[in-house]
Amino acid sequence: MDNTNYIALSRQMALWKQMDTIANNMANVNTAGFKQDDTLFTSYLVKTPEARGIGRVPLFFTEDFGTMQNFAEGAIVDTGNALDAAINGDAFFAVETKAGEMYTRKGQFALDADGKIVTNDGAVLLSENNEPLFIAPGEREISISENGDVMTENGVIGRLKLVHFADNQKLLKVAGVMFQNVAGNKAEAATNVRVIQGSVEKSNVNAIEEMTRLINVQRSYEYVQQMIDEEHDRLSNTISTFAELA
Repeated sequence: MDNTNYIALSRQMALWKQMDTIANNMANVNTAGFKQDDTLFTSYLVKTPEARGIGRVPLFFTEDFGTMQNFAEGAIVDTGNALDAAINGDAFFAVETKAGEMYTRKGQFALDADGKIVTNDGAVLLSENNEPLFIAPGEREISISENGDVMTENGVIGRLKLVHFADNQKLLKVAGVMFQNVAGNKAEAATNVRVIQGSVEKSNVNAIEEMTRLINVQRSYEYVQQMIDEEHDRLSNTISTFAELA
């Protein structure tokens, strides 16, 4: 295989990764708290003996070197569910999972059999004291204040643990709406944020924009494939011609 095909295949592999990312974004357009992913690409040079001399250039290959997460706030919509909550501002709910403490913007909660407030996947919502929030049997009037206090008709049972990070881009997405912090990324109690009860934050994915991006990426992929096919035909014709002349 010659350099042309290697370069084209590197571009195709990057485009394929981008299509996967866009498809995942579109699949989660209705997932509360989902944050859009964007693939990052770069070009790198490879020097070859043919690149020496006047008018010669090194080979340019395409490499996808990471994914950037878009943490722009999604639209906040009313649900009327007392255990739903949205955060207005740069912060995350802290939850305890089997893999340790995680963070999410998806504020759709429920009560488990023990009365703990949990996510739909069973992760336990944490208070600022790193303890579960329990709703006692018989308590019906659940309210969440803007500062995160969780109350019932019997008084305050705790305050939500709302976490702010020094750099959101360092958070690792371990599931669709769950994030894990890494060493060195400072986490602290969030300030200047507001909790909105009875609402959830929608996905920040714009379906129309993502569909447009997907169409453009698919077209680029097809153009590269067409170039590979034409190059293959050129090489085959060249080999056939030399064979006839031999």
